[in-house]
Amino acid sequence: MSEQIHSSALKTTEQTPESQLLRPLGGPQPGLILGSLVTGALVALLFYCWGYQIRYDIGVTGLSRPNFWGFYITNFVFWIGISHAGTLISAILRVTGAAWRRPVTRCAEAITVFALCVGGLLPLIHLGRPWLFYYMVPIPSQGLLWPNFNSPLVWDILAITTYLTGSVLYLALPLLPDFAILRDRNLRSNPSGFRARLYSLLAAGWRGTPQQWHSLEQGIRVMAIIIIPVAVSVHTIVSWDFAMTLQPMWHS
Repeated sequence: MSEQIHSSALKTTEQTPESQLLRPLGGPQPGLILGSLVTGALVALLFYCWGYQIRYDIGVTGLSRPNFWGFYITNFVFWIGISHAGTLISAILRVTGAAWRRPVTRCAEAITVFALCVGGLLPLIHLGRPWLFYYMVPIPSQGLLWPNFNSPLVWDILAITTYLTGSVLYLALPLLPDFAILRDRNLRSNPSGFRARLYSLLAAGWRGTPQQWHSLEQGIRVMAIIIIPVAVSVHTIVSWDFAMTLQPMWHS
């Protein structure tokens, strides 16, 4: 009888909503392993193609005079556009206080960060000598060179860096309570483990006090208001890549 009660209680505990939501984080999942292998293969193919381009010149992509842009710039604009869609959807839903927004906003915020990472990689790949990318950063260099602020590449670097910083903060703030839940679970099971230390760091001391909740809600709302004009300004700068060039057929 006692074994049946214990088994029933254990089954009930395992089927709680919190346990079901956190189950994928408890250990390796077959789908996660398969997805990681496929993604790893695609990333390896990316670096192989990039290395081939670096070795044999960017002309292997079909880019040469007078077509200096092409595949890379179109994909760059595509991914930046995807990131804007995620930001605007999430920010507008948060500002308007839509009650049904919660499943949507988290996905939209994550899509924004991932799309920015992919889009930000394309100008770097487009460089003929990507190891000199820091010449586009406005800091003194050993050759006393400063970035050419007339170059759209410099505009893109500054815009994406600003947008990515704001988007990461906008994604991280709502995750603080979730990291705290994971921290507490791992501290109970393995206080000295890597996951416990990692989630303790990511939770940033979150305890769920009323003052913390109030500050968090205010911070998220402020970031939602700020990120909207930032997204619009970044897309404007990206459009200048086309508008400021002298290349025919690229004006828009």
